[in-house]
Amino acid sequence: MAEGIRCRLVRYLEHLTEEELKKFKLYLKDERSIPRGRVEGADRAELAELLVSALGERDVWELTGSIWEEMGLRGLWERAGEEGPREGPRLKTNPKNMEKHQEGKDERNKYRERMKEKFQHMREKNCRPGEHELFHHRFTELLLLREYRDKEQKQHELLLHGWEHAEFMQEQGQLIETVALFDPFKETGVQPRTVVLQGAAGIGKTTLASKVMLDWAEGNLFQERFDYVFYLTCRELNPLGEREISFADLIANDWPGPQAPITEIMSQPERLLFIIDGLDELKFPCKEHRHDLCKDWKQKEPVSILLSSLLRKTLLPEACLLLTTRLTALGKFSPLLESPRHVEILGFSVQQREEYFCKFFRDKDLGEKAFHLIKGNSTLFTMCSVPLMNWIVCTCLKQQMEKGQDPVQALKTTTALYMCYLSNLIIPDDKNFISQHLRGLCRLAAEGIWDRKVLFEEEDLRRNNLEAADVSAFLDMNIFQKDSGCENCYSFIHLSFQEFFAAMFYVMSTEEEGVKSSDSSIPSVRELLEECSGHNASFVVLVVCFLFGFLNIETARDLERKFRCRMSPKIKSQLLQWAQAENERNVQDCVWNIFLSEFYSYLYETQDSEFVTQVLANIHEIKVEVFDQYNVLNAAFYIKHCYGARKIYFFSDFGLPAGVWQELFSVVNKNLNLKELTLDSFEFDGSCTENLSKELNHPKCKVEELTLIDFTVTYSSCQHLFSAPNLKSLNLDGEIVKDDDMKLPHETLGKKNCQLQILRISDRTGFAVNFLDLFSAENLKSLHLFNTHIQEDAVEFLHNVLAKQDCKLETISLVNCQLYPAVCYKLFSVLGSSKSLKNLDLSDNIFGEEEIKCLCKTMENQVWKLETLRMSGCELTFDRLRNLLPFFCSIENLKTLDLSHNLFGENGVNLLCEALEKQDCNLQTLIVWEEDLSQTIEKILTSLNSRKSFHITWKDYHRATIEFFNWDAEDTGSLQSWRISQELL
Repeated sequence: MAEGIRCRLVRYLEHLTEEELKKFKLYLKDERSIPRGRVEGADRAELAELLVSALGERDVWELTGSIWEEMGLRGLWERAGEEGPREGPRLKTNPKNMEKHQEGKDERNKYRERMKEKFQHMREKNCRPGEHELFHHRFTELLLLREYRDKEQKQHELLLHGWEHAEFMQEQGQLIETVALFDPFKETGVQPRTVVLQGAAGIGKTTLASKVMLDWAEGNLFQERFDYVFYLTCRELNPLGEREISFADLIANDWPGPQAPITEIMSQPERLLFIIDGLDELKFPCKEHRHDLCKDWKQKEPVSILLSSLLRKTLLPEACLLLTTRLTALGKFSPLLESPRHVEILGFSVQQREEYFCKFFRDKDLGEKAFHLIKGNSTLFTMCSVPLMNWIVCTCLKQQMEKGQDPVQALKTTTALYMCYLSNLIIPDDKNFISQHLRGLCRLAAEGIWDRKVLFEEEDLRRNNLEAADVSAFLDMNIFQKDSGCENCYSFIHLSFQEFFAAMFYVMSTEEEGVKSSDSSIPSVRELLEECSGHNASFVVLVVCFLFGFLNIETARDLERKFRCRMSPKIKSQLLQWAQAENERNVQDCVWNIFLSEFYSYLYETQDSEFVTQVLANIHEIKVEVFDQYNVLNAAFYIKHCYGARKIYFFSDFGLPAGVWQELFSVVNKNLNLKELTLDSFEFDGSCTENLSKELNHPKCKVEELTLIDFTVTYSSCQHLFSAPNLKSLNLDGEIVKDDDMKLPHETLGKKNCQLQILRISDRTGFAVNFLDLFSAENLKSLHLFNTHIQEDAVEFLHNVLAKQDCKLETISLVNCQLYPAVCYKLFSVLGSSKSLKNLDLSDNIFGEEEIKCLCKTMENQVWKLETLRMSGCELTFDRLRNLLPFFCSIENLKTLDLSHNLFGENGVNLLCEALEKQDCNLQTLIVWEEDLSQTIEKILTSLNSRKSFHITWKDYHRATIEFFNWDAEDTGSLQSWRISQELL
């Protein structure tokens, strides 16, 4: 069908670049049958329609194919010839051209195979001879920016950390994909013939250039654009220097056969791409006069002349160039380049960082585990946007594996990671590594930190007794680099490396005890720590973090062995004194009661139990909330060393490794002062419950109150919690699910070692009521059930407990428990007949007409002994309140009544006031929180409140709740927090 031909023709025309489309239209102008005036302004779809209408289906396919052959678009021509029109003969071709083309195709295929063989393997920087792996198994895509960033933008990026840095990278501007590198400029429509891939050291320039070469060789990139792609590295060109050679011989070096078809290759230079990797490494200047340049690819010239001629478009001007360079070389080479496209490599996105980890380890689970630790450490997370830093992190992990150690241990602290990496770079006896140069580098780093400076000029180096040649060893180790748009400008490969060496400066400057440092122009350790205590301390935070990290025994050993510097007792003493003062300030400011502050991450860096225990000696209450893997390790270490803590609250919103849970559980029997423990995590499951129960039953355990929040556990896994010898209060707020083992000992609470007095259960599944089967204990004083279903089995339990002569159950809460009418009367009868029950909370249950009738009916047979009753949020209207009033008045001992958050309004409040005025009931405290009460009602309430026997609250509800409903006197704090949390739910 004609429509099919049109669609296919449009599809092929879309493969043409704008420049190629213009050339295609020029060829069409020679065809008289095609209207010339309509060709020039037509888009691809319009052009296809025009051609089919003018020539017919068979002729249009033959004409376009022959034009593509003449234009040198062989790939497109071959595919069109193979597909052909769906009806009629295939494209007619000249037999001689076909034979010649087949020979050229065979040569290209041989060359492609040679390039695939050469580039399909990737060698690591520190791999052993013969070690390699497939390129595609390791390569991870990079973020490419289609523009050039100025110095200010670059400095801003260097100063960002963590997710802020990741978002900054993603929002830099218009990103570009590799396949679009040679697409026309949007502004002009002109196709670039020179593309510059630029970026910092280790950002992936060479790797990306190699990927382009490999993708082309495998037929996955630029197939319609380039017949041949040649890869030249400046590192390999440097030794050739002034050696005279023809350009043809230079590119034929990698040819697989005895002789390259150079004439065939050079016949269409617009179909050639030359990749030149590492312009910044080029030793010759390329500053030759234009008259000295070479135009003939057969002519022998010094390599420097050939390269300069190629860059300046004197040699093969139609060919395309893909260049890679560090930013520092742009100033040197930009004047040589003709209308280049600048593409900056930004590094890895968040998703690409994780992908790299998984590829490096060839194990998705292990890669994800390591990456999640990095993700929680803002410093390491930021660094890993640079592929080199990803490699450093993964290399350190791999080294741990080869030593038979836990691979994640290399990431235990930030300092440990840096030391792990640097220790493998530096050989103490290396003649190229001079300690004096290291001292100068460290001083430069410290000076830059205090001056807020990340880019250094040669004058900065000289001021710190360094020359350009002195830093060559650090350049080779990829920790120091030439940077930005200035040739004589340097920086550390990442700000964090500058901070590491700045911290090392302080260790070096006080190596000899009692000797005054000669570096008095840089603030002292004391001043550094004072700055860290300030509000704008971000620029010294990591320096201080590294200083604490140097206290670690293994790190200190590496410092002395690798860097020949020793941590002095004086610095350790200063750090201890500052840490103790900072901890005291945090305690007084209640910083510890909100989140784990940055300060405590310094303590984690030390991994020094004795030091940390000294610092945390005065911590008595801990509230820690963690939101990432790194801070979990930090928090567990912190909690483990607070031996004076009496209360611990721990919250995590993600899954924790089993080892972290075990560290937290071990605190139960190691901290003899610990009385209250709260664990809040949705990942807390049955196995956690069993392990925790073992610790609670340990002879040294002194915990009296346990709260588990947001957990999911099985019924049977909780059985041991009820027999912990010292446990007096147990709070369970989560999901308790049914399992196969439903047969638990009915006398668990009756065991002699059971001291449980208070039980709170909030179960969203409604299954928690099954726990009631466990209770026949004499010690239970308070039972609080929230968010569960009360059915006949629960009522039966309450009856059995409350009917006992020695029952001590004084307080029962049945909050939001869905009281079904079918069991209401029986439930209220059981509660009303109790001789021990004094406090009852029925809040957040809907009391309709049936429920109210059941409650009032109990007056006929029972004499309620209640002293406090709460019916807050029970949807009591004026009529329902009026029906309940006789019930309230019938309870002689009722002293406190809470009817807040109901629906009876001012009329109901007025009804209650009249009852109090007539002294129809013996209430002493009434809570009726209502919004927008009239002045008349408020006057009545105020008048009643003036009587000594009354206390009416209608404003500050939360304060009244805490003041009047502290039923579990020994558990004030936790009850308060529990009630507030329930109300928030």
